[in-house]
Amino acid sequence: MSSNSVSSNEDEFANRDHLGLQPLTQETETEDRAFFKYLRLVLAVLLVGLVVAGLTYLAAKHLGSGAILERKFNFIHENQLGYVFLCVWIAGMTRSGVTVLANAARAGARVDRPDQHVYKIMESSGSLKDAPYVLMANTGTVGRFNRAQRAAFNMDESLPLLLVNTVLASSVFGPWILLPMLLYCFGRLSFSIKYRSSLKERSAGFLPSLIGEKWVEGLVLFSAIKGLTDG
Repeated sequence: MSSNSVSSNEDEFANRDHLGLQPLTQETETEDRAFFKYLRLVLAVLLVGLVVAGLTYLAAKHLGSGAILERKFNFIHENQLGYVFLCVWIAGMTRSGVTVLANAARAGARVDRPDQHVYKIMESSGSLKDAPYVLMANTGTVGRFNRAQRAAFNMDESLPLLLVNTVLASSVFGPWILLPMLLYCFGRLSFSIKYRSSLKERSAGFLPSLIGEKWVEGLVLFSAIKGLTDG
């Protein structure tokens, strides 16, 4: 794809005010509204992850893996390993809470993605006193590169916890862990491709990866609950 085809229909200054931020209008989302929106999303995907984890357990139990699952849950229960699963899940939920706060603050600051920081020329007087903020280029081939990089960094941010959750969940559910992981991988690749192409398209790819990630997280929470109760 040539640079001309990438940038021909893009307006670098569309939907920006004189400082480079999203314009302030009656439709602009406030920090409080954004906070509760993202909080509801986190709680919704938490519920979905746990429900899908329970369905995975029932499917595995009735498709020949019941005996080995029960032996594993008994081992977790007898050795008090449920606390390990629970603590890792708590760490993941803590990160989700921090992400909610960050996304709410983003709305209040009117900073659009892929920007993660806003830089200001620290000049108290003179011609640069009210200079626009320094933000990422988001059009043309440079904007395409920035969005592709942001998609990669977005994956990096959650990958350590996902890998720990995967190790824990796979130690109990064995080959069944491939189901959420394949969904996650499909979503992440789709997210990266769509994000690189357009800021508006990224959500379609992000949703499958989020469901896969929360599915794995749900398996960890389910294992913690089983391990801390009767095994």
